[in-house]
Amino acid sequence: MKIFRLFILTGLLGLVGISNAAQQQTVTVILDWLPNPNHVPLYVAQETGFFAAEGLSVSLHSPTAFDPSDPAKLAAAGRADLAITTPINLIVIRSQNVPLTAVGSLIQRPLGGLLALRERGIRTLADFKGRKIGYSLEPEEPVLWAAMLETAGLKPGDYTLINVGFDTLPALLTGQVDAIGAFRNVEKILIETQEKKETVFFAFEEHGIPDHPQLVFVANETVTQQKSELLKKFLRAVARAVALTLQDPNRAFALFLKANPDLQREADLNRKFFDATLALFAGAPCHNQLEKWAQLQSFLFAKKLIVRTSDLAKLVTVGLLPPECGR
Repeated sequence: MKIFRLFILTGLLGLVGISNAAQQQTVTVILDWLPNPNHVPLYVAQETGFFAAEGLSVSLHSPTAFDPSDPAKLAAAGRADLAITTPINLIVIRSQNVPLTAVGSLIQRPLGGLLALRERGIRTLADFKGRKIGYSLEPEEPVLWAAMLETAGLKPGDYTLINVGFDTLPALLTGQVDAIGAFRNVEKILIETQEKKETVFFAFEEHGIPDHPQLVFVANETVTQQKSELLKKFLRAVARAVALTLQDPNRAFALFLKANPDLQREADLNRKFFDATLALFAGAPCHNQLEKWAQLQSFLFAKKLIVRTSDLAKLVTVGLLPPECGR
């Protein structure tokens, strides 16, 4: 009789598990790049069951091509519920009448800037006069670097911009260029860790580029309307995961590596990337400092990276954010 009761109980628990799985809603997210420490809270939400607790089955995908605008375009086309991109990419795409909107953030401050080697005698932006700067992406990077150098009184012609493709680090280390566009939580650390060289980093927000989130979640306008409850659940889970990441970084990083075992081979290096990013998760997914969006869009318009501005209420949706974000 006890065995029979146990069999019935086991069967009922199995049915409950099947029922819960059937009730889960699928969310497809396209990352901005391969899985990396920028994405730790997402994997924390997966591994801890924060997504599942909201009734979500979240599928995280890397883009198949590495044009930075591709993930956003996939979301705009409805081929994913969400994509991760930068506000600059979003503002440019939205200015082309693509119905895409930011629903939340992942990293709250810019990571980009100009990176140089201290041994080359560069200490300030003014030292770039007569120097060469390598970049990868057009037209954005040349405009950004020119805007930064303008704050030091330099004009086009005072320096040379060279498109070195994605071989920016070799170009810098071999002396082909004197500086490159880089991220403070990746290339700067790579050079200091692997090459044992001192670097000088000039951050966007400290040299003429309006402060803004580095990474945001974007969705097609139709998705934000038809799946608003699903997106609210997603952002609630992200908020919980960000809180855990900040409270227990060791556990968060361990969960990230568990979800991405291929990164175990360079765990120490990835931990350095993560440590350099950690503080910038604070406040996510709240992206509702609308004055920052307005300033960034005005900047891009003034620099002719966009030919028209977008309605801020369409560019940024704040109604899906968890209550702790305020309004």
